Amino acid sequence: MDRNVKLKRILLVYNRNMELFKSVQSSFDNRLALYRKKKKDNLAILQRLRMHQLLLLAALDENASQRSLWKLNRESSFWEVSCNNNDDHFFKTHFRMGRASFDALCGFLGNLKKSNTNWRTAISLQKRVAIALFALGTSKEYRVVSELFGVGRSTVCTILSEFYEEVWQALYAKYLKKLPPTPEAVADLVDGYSRLGFPQCLGAIGGCHIEVKPNSDDAIDYVNSEGWYSIVLIALVDYRCRFLYVNVGSPGQCTYSEIYNASLLKEVLTKNELLMANTKEIGGVQMPVCIIGDSSFPLSSSLLVPYICSNDLTEDQKVFNYKLSESRRVLKHTFTYLKARFRRLEMEIDNRIGSASLIVRTCCVLHNFLNERFDIILDVWLEGLQEIGRDRKNPIHNFVNDNNPDADQLRKGLCKYFSRDAVDLFGVGEVGDRARGDTARGDTDGGGGDPCCEDGVECKGVSKGDDNGEDLVACGVGFDEMAVSSMLSNVSLKNVLGLKSPII
Repeated sequence: MDRNVKLKRILLVYNRNMELFKSVQSSFDNRLALYRKKKKDNLAILQRLRMHQLLLLAALDENASQRSLWKLNRESSFWEVSCNNNDDHFFKTHFRMGRASFDALCGFLGNLKKSNTNWRTAISLQKRVAIALFALGTSKEYRVVSELFGVGRSTVCTILSEFYEEVWQALYAKYLKKLPPTPEAVADLVDGYSRLGFPQCLGAIGGCHIEVKPNSDDAIDYVNSEGWYSIVLIALVDYRCRFLYVNVGSPGQCTYSEIYNASLLKEVLTKNELLMANTKEIGGVQMPVCIIGDSSFPLSSSLLVPYICSNDLTEDQKVFNYKLSESRRVLKHTFTYLKARFRRLEMEIDNRIGSASLIVRTCCVLHNFLNERFDIILDVWLEGLQEIGRDRKNPIHNFVNDNNPDADQLRKGLCKYFSRDAVDLFGVGEVGDRARGDTARGDTDGGGGDPCCEDGVECKGVSKGDDNGEDLVACGVGFDEMAVSSMLSNVSLKNVLGLKSPII
């Protein structure tokens, strides 16, 4: 009996739970159906809203005005038409090199090429290089360059900055990194200067000042002894007017000797065993391979300079000074050709000092590149250099040091060597006169002026002569037509090197 009662109670509880579950399930189904209905209604509303939105956008698009292009349309036919339709002379006159050299240069500067975008076509590699070369070869403002090529002025500045960096990176190792020299290079350089009349010479060293516009904060450091702002270019050149080494960027107040003493060049010359290994007996003295400079550099066994100008010089010493001065003419020509080809160097470089140094280095490596390709200087460029010459006198660097017994022995040996050949060079009666510099300035053999006195060095007791003559050719400042004619008709350089045209 009790067992049946318990079963009935359990069944009753089960029935109640089933009723409750059915009630809950029914309620859930009702809510789910309601949710689905609302979702369907909402989707229909959303679809209608999207249709209305599309209709509104279409209406706005019909009434909207056309937006103007963000790129300014600059039209120019100079590069696209004039340069392509004219002859090679026109091209070289404007871009300072022939078409073959231009194409070869573009081959080195592939990293300057830009890709087209969806918004506009990129400026071609050739046009970028042309803009940079035109800007370097002219004294015109960037605004004029911008209008001529149909690009923005800021675009010109950007192209120039990228061009300088890429040229230095791409060409330096191949065309300017000459130190330390290889045995083959030493033999070639020494042979070249021997043909010019100076044995055991690796190169000629000298300097010139490049006018700049520095930052106002450190402008005082760049004021040279003549009172204008400049950076110093110290260069070592070979017998073919190629740069073997350049040091650019020192403030104008620095002297040549200070820059040389702190340079890599001095370290290479004093520590390179190859130069000592090529010692040769000259005038009874064992003569190592060395370089030659003027009296603004310190005398040493690796750098020979002329004797101090005085009335006490012997005839042999005067002949030595004359021969050294004649052999250094390649240095003057190199600076002149550099500035004649790249006229930007003759103007005040309105830029930061770091950028000014890069501009000069770029011009030097391009000079070597064109020299190797025998892309010669045009006479009209030299005449143009005379016309735009600024009234800037190159700073005078006084005599530094002439007290070095070992180096003095080398000079004595060379004095004996030169005195032996002096009769063949000048004739018996002319040795003293020519060595003293009695021949007038502008003589066709390039021996004008006082050879005892080196360019840019203050001479005590002996007249320096005309300031408008050859002494200023190195910096392209104020030289007269006779000096230019003398430079172009330099018999010794052209005949020795077998060239019919001016040295590149």
